[in-house]
Amino acid sequence: MQLTDIGQSTLDLQQTGEARLQEICDRYGLTNASYAHIDTSLQIVHGCTTFPADWVNYYTDNNLILADPLIRFGASTIAPLEWSAYSAQPEYSPMFEAAKRFGVGCQGISIPTIGPFGSRGLFTVTSNLPATRWQSKIQKLLPELRHEAQLLHLLALDVIDITLDFPAESLSGDERDVLKMLAAGLSPQSIARQIGFSSGLINILTDSIMTKFRSNTIEQAVGRAVSVGTLLWTDFFANPVLEVVDRDQRVLLGGIVYWTRNNYEIISFDRGRQVRDLASFVPVEAASLSERFLISIEAITGAFGEDADRKIWVKNL
Repeated sequence: MQLTDIGQSTLDLQQTGEARLQEICDRYGLTNASYAHIDTSLQIVHGCTTFPADWVNYYTDNNLILADPLIRFGASTIAPLEWSAYSAQPEYSPMFEAAKRFGVGCQGISIPTIGPFGSRGLFTVTSNLPATRWQSKIQKLLPELRHEAQLLHLLALDVIDITLDFPAESLSGDERDVLKMLAAGLSPQSIARQIGFSSGLINILTDSIMTKFRSNTIEQAVGRAVSVGTLLWTDFFANPVLEVVDRDQRVLLGGIVYWTRNNYEIISFDRGRQVRDLASFVPVEAASLSERFLISIEAITGAFGEDADRKIWVKNL
């Protein structure tokens, strides 16, 4: 297992990974924090941390990543991993004792994260509080820390492609078409019928896609395709008609898709991808969108809000 630092990459175009983690520590009164993206197929962990540099060097020099139960179990479970469940076990206690000596923290919890297409991450926070006070604190903070974990995971996917260097541009036209249909949930047999290829050729194209994205499953390949921008949310819908952006945060809020018989539906994101170019977005009133798409004003403003000028910034697709 290899450890790769993505800490100097700007996760959200405003701050580095360490700065964001330090902000979380300051906000919740924690000692340290770390985030790790776990690539199980390549056996690589990409991460950023506020841990002391001496500990990071000790961890990597002694290849502790191979013995770390948090990484091992974080790649396969969804439940938070309390350090106290492992620190007393003879197999793992030397690592946790060393962490304390280097100032990582006496108490800790690691929260696994799973992306929309199966990508794995691990968010860890530590403290020097006594055990009883730590348990009380973590019970109150866990819902908020779960949210922070998922947000870090989604933000990190924006920069993982810098480290992994996926050869997405090498996908052929047929491979791109098959990837989009697989992402939409179609089976290989359905794809073969729709585009007139044999099932054998679809399997060959699928294997090639997985090889190029260095993935063990098609879900993992789709997740990586989304993370590097090969696939967009609009690829998952037959008739996307509009995108909506938060102009201040420069992130997509969602969009509107067309189904049948003038039936339109709002698609909203908890956290959309970063938008580099805002030039194609124009301001409109919620009432105008309501009249155009036969969606209530309340539903539109509830999903997308309004800016200070009571406008919603949209791009027609």
